[in-house]
Amino acid sequence: MEIAFVIKDEWHLPVHKHTHYELQYIMRGRGQHVINDQTYNYTKGDLFILPPQDSHFFIFQEKTVICVVKFHERLFDLFLQDTDFRHLLNRFSSPQRKIILSGNNRQQVIGLMDMLIAERRKKTNYQDIIIKNILSLVIILMANYMDENITNSHDSRIQEILTYIDQHITERELLATENIAANFNISKTYFNQYFNKATGSSYKKYVQEYALKLIAHQLVHRQKTLSQLAYEFGYSDESHLSNSFKAYFHQSPSAFKKLNQR
Repeated sequence: MEIAFVIKDEWHLPVHKHTHYELQYIMRGRGQHVINDQTYNYTKGDLFILPPQDSHFFIFQEKTVICVVKFHERLFDLFLQDTDFRHLLNRFSSPQRKIILSGNNRQQVIGLMDMLIAERRKKTNYQDIIIKNILSLVIILMANYMDENITNSHDSRIQEILTYIDQHITERELLATENIAANFNISKTYFNQYFNKATGSSYKKYVQEYALKLIAHQLVHRQKTLSQLAYEFGYSDESHLSNSFKAYFHQSPSAFKKLNQR
């Protein structure tokens, strides 16, 4: 197991993969974390867990401090003799990489991560075993919360809607409220309320932000021009896309591309 800290104004690595697990605890900062081509916003107190072979990189919007805990399954050889614990690590093979905690769960896990960091700074005979047990408890609490979210999640129709948005993100006409509502047999007047309740975001905002995240990724990794992306994603012109991009990412497309191609 290795515990490291990233303290930087700008993310310093290209898209990359690891052969180990990584638990990433955001101690300070704000921005986006792109994992397997999916973008997650992050802020202080957020946690991510990446299984081996995930690809990822960060987009810092301000100075960020990350505690990174790197480990292999063999760290938990003793725990893995317990069937229930062995299944815990499998929970993190789901597509969701950001562990969305709230209320007491969030405070418990943040408290444990702060304790882990404090122990890391000490030099005691029992340091390794204390840190290993804290880490195992963090993993258990995160996996348990993920299970609770699945149990309490909204009906499967919202998942179908999100998949539909992903498949047709460049087809503005198909994503018009009246068309998507009709496609899923939901009243047009009720659709926005339904979507907001199920996702915590307005439909228009969700589609706009999802499109901008995809545009940002393609701008950096697909070598497409802003003009091409504006046409592909249905913006009236390059200027309109540039303004929307800057409003969301707080920097121009050219600055964003230059920063993230380093």
